[in-house]
Amino acid sequence: MAFVATTPRKGSSASKKLAMHERQGGICPLCQDPMVPGQKLIDEHMTALGLGGSNDDSNRALVHATCAYAKTFGDEGDIAKIAEAKRRKARNLGLVAPKRKIQSAGFAKAPKQNGARKPDKWFGDAFPTRN
Repeated sequence: MAFVATTPRKGSSASKKLAMHERQGGICPLCQDPMVPGQKLIDEHMTALGLGGSNDDSNRALVHATCAYAKTFGDEGDIAKIAEAKRRKARNLGLVAPKRKIQSAGFAKAPKQNGARKPDKWFGDAFPTRN
């Protein structure tokens, strides 16, 4: 598999998480529902690191654990998008063999011939044979 460069992951301190919560006004940016005490909250990268996101505070948000799980592992989530990006990069770099043989551009191959034909079969009696 091709190597796709990503940013190393960094954790957040409790004070940074509290600042994120206050900046968001206590609202989850993924589902727009309020965050209530007792719910599990996760520090989430809004643009995944594997898709070129950064560890800057502008790319991070505090979200519900269920919202983070759906964003990361859903059918069209970050994991699927990262895998697709890696497949495309490997294919574009020529690291993956094509699934079918590529023909030369512009020229079709001539059909096989089973041998020479006699002129009398082509033209009938136009070329009489000698006896």
